[in-house]
Amino acid sequence: MATVEVATERFELRPWRESDLGVLAEAATDSCITSITTVPATYTTEAGHGFLHRMTELPADGITVPRAIADRVTDTVVGHISLRLRDLDLGRVGLGCWVLPSARGRGVAREAVTALSHWAFDRLGSRRIEPWNEPSKQVALSAGFVREGLLRNWQAVGGRWSDVEMFSRVRPLASGPDDR
Repeated sequence: MATVEVATERFELRPWRESDLGVLAEAATDSCITSITTVPATYTTEAGHGFLHRMTELPADGITVPRAIADRVTDTVVGHISLRLRDLDLGRVGLGCWVLPSARGRGVAREAVTALSHWAFDRLGSRRIEPWNEPSKQVALSAGFVREGLLRNWQAVGGRWSDVEMFSRVRPLASGPDDR
């Protein structure tokens, strides 16, 4: 798979590093983040190292592309974004993200989602991007995604099967005489 190098006006979407360990303590204080991700609900240095290890191992599986969202000036991590490539052969990728409580309300997620979506269309040839978690609804809408409908009993969240509203952003079709 191609190297993921994505930059926005304010952020670099880059691999997680050992130096990012400290931000995980703040992420662990948010039950929304810990209930739908592998960020440890009870933070310890060992648990934080486990998260960082997973973030460096996941790209090797060829199924997931995890990235830290880091401020381009300070290199401080303010969130996480990830692509799931399980259905890339069908033209679809999943997308999830979280932003630290202290960084919310500044458009971080929207900027990262928009940039990584464009990267997935351009570099992976994806036709469709689908956010997979409930908190991403407003972010998805603000980043140009469209609500498509309700998928009943679609996904286990917090150990319980839940309905999920489906949002997607699709690659624009090329215009031409054969496109209908």
